[in-house]
Amino acid sequence: MRLLLLFMGCCLALTSWAQTPQQHLRILISYEKAGQYLEQAVETIEAINTVGRSTTVEYKAGRSVVLSPGFEAKAGSTFTADIKPVSIGNEVSLQLKAYPNPFEQSTIIDYYLPTGGKVNLWVTDAQGKIVGELVNNENQSAGPHKIEWAPRSLNAGVYIPIVESNNQKAVSRLIKK
Repeated sequence: MRLLLLFMGCCLALTSWAQTPQQHLRILISYEKAGQYLEQAVETIEAINTVGRSTTVEYKAGRSVVLSPGFEAKAGSTFTADIKPVSIGNEVSLQLKAYPNPFEQSTIIDYYLPTGGKVNLWVTDAQGKIVGELVNNENQSAGPHKIEWAPRSLNAGVYIPIVESNNQKAVSRLIKK
């Protein structure tokens, strides 16, 4: 599944290659792009983000979902929070990684689709602004895929690639030197 964490005061987006729900999940990155998203945690979810218009977001946690100051579900969005058991399974899920990382001029973004379908792949800066759309609503087959990203006009900093397909989303963190 996906996880977003606050680590040492910096917003970092990570992906778990095992793709299993984490015990505790803190969500900081907003869902502004229309689509459907599911976030799960075995124990707790804390949300400090925005759910944009035409976006459907569901949070599932075993013990609690906390909507902290800064959380907002905009008019026209659909947001649900469920408290129900979330198991740690070994199902194959959407996966994302990039190398080299850190990078200077370009990096390869690898992603794995467990099933074929429409795919979106974009990159945001650390503030959540989209700085690159690499795949836009493209039908792709199940299996591994890769794309080179060469953001020559962007400054050094932290960038977050996000891939979504079939109601799943995976994120990672890139550092441009």
